[in-house]
Amino acid sequence: MQKNIEDLHKKQRTDAVRGVLLFGVFQLVCVAGFIMLCLIPDLPRWAVILFAACAAATAAPMAAALAVLKKRFDEIQGGELDAARQY
Repeated sequence: MQKNIEDLHKKQRTDAVRGVLLFGVFQLVCVAGFIMLCLIPDLPRWAVILFAACAAATAAPMAAALAVLKKRFDEIQGGELDAARQY
């Protein structure tokens, strides 16, 4: 029984990391797109500032995603889902 719980926790941690990595890849692609838009020749200065701000705003949620991942690891380690499944 203990082995099954450990395997389940390992799978849950792996799934959580995969989710954050996938989110990070999507965010990185969006940031790269905004940066590429900033590099368009003869673009008005306001547009460059706008695209740079969009790139920064798109990258910002990654810090929150990492904090949520840490909280998720704590939930998995604490067995909160295991206790909830018993009901």
